[in-house]
Amino acid sequence: MEDTAGSIADNGFEDGADHCPCSETVLKSLRPNQAIMEFVHTLHVKNMVCQRCILTVKNILASMHINVVSVGLGKIVLPEALEADLHRHLSESLRSIGLEIIESRVNQLIEDMKQSIRDYMALGIDAQQYKLSGFISARLAYDFGYLSDLFSKVEGITVERYFMLQRLEKVKELLAYDQLSLSEISYDTGFSSVHHLSAQFKKLTGLTPSQYRQLAEKERMPLDLVGVQEVNVL
Repeated sequence: MEDTAGSIADNGFEDGADHCPCSETVLKSLRPNQAIMEFVHTLHVKNMVCQRCILTVKNILASMHINVVSVGLGKIVLPEALEADLHRHLSESLRSIGLEIIESRVNQLIEDMKQSIRDYMALGIDAQQYKLSGFISARLAYDFGYLSDLFSKVEGITVERYFMLQRLEKVKELLAYDQLSLSEISYDTGFSSVHHLSAQFKKLTGLTPSQYRQLAEKERMPLDLVGVQEVNVL
């Protein structure tokens, strides 16, 4: 298992890329950003799933005077690797707000799978053009059977169940906002019909979407905790 996952390069680029023998001359001809990107160091961050997470991480990095190339969902790109003490300090700061630097390639692969599932959900009704298994496999360039087994062993939940719970939380979010009709929500979350949405929602929560919308207090789960503990009733 480690050998397979080990094909992922530590710096986020594929191993075995060709390098020009006159690289110094080539780099001088590049724009500044192009040259910098040749040497970036990437930190992968667990549970970093929203724009607010990105803003919070940017603030932490700024407070620690750490130079960055970019900060995105699940990823911090640095111009160079951090010194050990600074890396440890950053790791502790992120952990204090529920985030975690991913140290192993296997865990990185799991997080890449979770991000692929979120990207699949973001397609809405267009997701029906693809199978979830094929979408994830194509994104990560791994056999889905291997990915599925790995995900179940590490997370204690199947990929399909994780996707179903993620989609449930998205439906809850849209119901709580009370701005879209059930037809619009079913379209945005990739359900084939309102009937399909309602049936799945009631199966998982014991309530219809309309009943849930009428509740005075709507209990929801943060997306980064979906799969960590099963949703029981709401």
